Amino acid sequence: MMPTKALVTGLVVAAVVGVALLIERQAEAPGEVKTEQLLVSELAGEPGKEVNIQVYTFPPGASVPWHIHPDAHEFDYQLDGSILLQTDGQASKVLKRGDAVYVAPNVVHRGVNVSRTQSAKIFVVRVKPKDKPLTSEVQP
Repeated sequence: MMPTKALVTGLVVAAVVGVALLIERQAEAPGEVKTEQLLVSELAGEPGKEVNIQVYTFPPGASVPWHIHPDAHEFDYQLDGSILLQTDGQASKVLKRGDAVYVAPNVVHRGVNVSRTQSAKIFVVRVKPKDKPLTSEVQP
């Protein structure tokens, strides 16, 4: 009878530890990047082009997939926190509050909030052809 009690006790302990690890892992899982659309407008004097302005909020650990902006010029301004800008074929760059960067058309890139505790917020302006998508996911 003793081995059965030890076995049951062992299974209960293993189950409790497993549940605790699962809860911890879910708590550490990054949230989704949130997008706030501020403006989409035709660009005066530039037929077929528009400006698109957004604010992205990256929860701790969150990232966007590798992507391009087809034929679009991107201007980024870091509002809060920091984001690691990864660009295919170039060194990564950390954008901190107050930093600005230009991403040329069709450049493969992505943003990552490497902080485990602080959200990051970035203001983005894109000038793009009206007939092209804002973003296309790609592989680096």
